[in-house]
Amino acid sequence: MTAMDHRDLVAALRAVPGITDADVTPDSDGGLGTLRLDLEPGVDEAAVASTVGRLLREQFGLGVDADRVQVVEDAVLDAHHVEQADPPLVPEQRVHARPSISRMHLVSSGLDVTASVTLSSGERVAIGEARGAASQSGVHRAVATATLRAVEELADGQVRFELDHIEVAPMGTERTVLVSLTLLTGKGTERLTGAAGVREDVRQAVIRATLDALNRRLEMLLTEV
Repeated sequence: MTAMDHRDLVAALRAVPGITDADVTPDSDGGLGTLRLDLEPGVDEAAVASTVGRLLREQFGLGVDADRVQVVEDAVLDAHHVEQADPPLVPEQRVHARPSISRMHLVSSGLDVTASVTLSSGERVAIGEARGAASQSGVHRAVATATLRAVEELADGQVRFELDHIEVAPMGTERTVLVSLTLLTGKGTERLTGAAGVREDVRQAVIRATLDALNRRLEMLLTEV
């Protein structure tokens, strides 16, 4: 691939709706190599990937293997938009204990997706990661699991969580994310459920529903840390 072809390709990719930036890393033979796409938060990765594949074939005569396309979404979230389900019972403790969402980072490559969720609780920050299949349901499960891993870190390993079920259910004209999980402590296990309405991005609703499932039990655990 010549320098001119490289510039033309990157310019064409950056013009695709939903893509904020694009870069191409040529392979050792000067071929296309790896293609990195940075996406706007909340866009449909599958639709963007389909558009990119069609563009590469029709405009540049290129066929790209799925494992050579890396799709990245990085969302810095406003903690003030996190739903607070219950009024505080002990304000001076709960202000520090209730985790807020700081960031969500998704990387899709080939058949896999890696989710990273950053939570903060007072001055503490924890990052959880999880991998899953690069499907819609796989992304949702990876995001929920990454959220749980971050909570486990905030709780200093006092708890473990297992994600049992997650779904996006229609509620009238709106959609709601429903999450069920199992909480494991030294005292035993407990089944918990949570829900959150979908606003603009279903993945952010997955995080909120996961935290909603934990609610008061989580706050007591974090307050004791």
